[in-house]
Amino acid sequence: MNKFKIITITHKTANINHIGRFIPTVNSNVDELLGTLNQIKGQMNINELMYLATCNRLTFLLVTDEKIDNGYLKLFFSALHPDIPATCIEGILEVVAVHSEIACVQHVFEVASSLDSLVVGEREILRQLRDAYDFSKKHGLTGDSIRLMMKMAIPVAKEVYTRTKIGENSVSVVSLAMQEMLKLNPAKNARFLIVGAGQTNTLVAKFLLKYGFKNFAVFNRSIENAEILAKKLNGTAHKLIDLQNHDKGFDVMISCTGASEAVVTKSIYDRLVGQDTDRKIVVDLAVPNDIDRAIVNQNDLNYIEVERLRTIAAENLDLRKQEVVRAQEIINEKVAEFRVLLRKRRVEKAMVAEIPIKVREVREKALGSVFQKEIAEMDANALRTLEKVLAYMEKKYIGIPISVAKDVLTNELTT
Repeated sequence: MNKFKIITITHKTANINHIGRFIPTVNSNVDELLGTLNQIKGQMNINELMYLATCNRLTFLLVTDEKIDNGYLKLFFSALHPDIPATCIEGILEVVAVHSEIACVQHVFEVASSLDSLVVGEREILRQLRDAYDFSKKHGLTGDSIRLMMKMAIPVAKEVYTRTKIGENSVSVVSLAMQEMLKLNPAKNARFLIVGAGQTNTLVAKFLLKYGFKNFAVFNRSIENAEILAKKLNGTAHKLIDLQNHDKGFDVMISCTGASEAVVTKSIYDRLVGQDTDRKIVVDLAVPNDIDRAIVNQNDLNYIEVERLRTIAAENLDLRKQEVVRAQEIINEKVAEFRVLLRKRRVEKAMVAEIPIKVREVREKALGSVFQKEIAEMDANALRTLEKVLAYMEKKYIGIPISVAKDVLTNELTT
């Protein structure tokens, strides 16, 4: 347990917008990244290494005898960023968190269970953690110790999600907006107007495709960005200024731009609706709102706005945070179980290395000296039978002490 160490920079220790600065610049080049990681592993006396990088987390899980102090961290990040000025290293040290031994195991289980996430209860980190382990394992960076930890971390996270409500009640505004929209049962061939082609509406597009909607027109100030999003939706792309001339009608409008004032005015909306009397669905995810308030006040429509969604999201996040205590209890139980598992594994590895040698020494002494005279008088059939008996007993004797030792160890650590 004392060899487990974590070096990490997260949203809890650094400005989320700055974490990307600390991620290796070769992150997108697998060969260069592996070269850097293998170099660090060799230079820093690391037996096993796992690397995880996300938009709000940079984490290194190590198995090493080294003490992780400031001197070690300076060398570590200098190897990670060879061209970094020495003065910048001090800045990195101010945002680094280090976990050792049992606190390291606790941290990994909390990360896997999303207790340490920017948004508590979001399951994406579990996939990211699994992918990071698979990558590190595939390229020979990890070994048996990290394998054991990850073998337990994944089921721990799943148990936390199963036994608590930490993952329930969406805290994503986009997800909540889509849930509200789906409650209104728009037809699969409904005409969608997508106003804005930024990150939010790109995420909206994934939901719309997932639920089988097919008819899209994308409007954006930059026609290039409109074309990118329209291509994903298999829809049409238009300049935002042309929205007022759109004559194909709509059933659902979803708007999210960075404008400082409403981009869909009452006059534009009236032209879009024309003589159509069907009740429209309007989803406004912009801050400030893209939809002129007069439209909401003077028209019979289903209006979904971001402020109400944000209130719901905040309430749901509070409910999730209330589940953290229960989740922590589960994690504490599993950390204790992992200590037993790790001790068992160490006993097993030690015995597997030593016991077969000792058993064979006893066998050779019995055959070569203790019972040498009796064996010399045996015929060929008897010798073959004796060899089979000894081979069988040797195999069984090797397993018995390992099993007994593991049971004793389990009882000692759990009582």
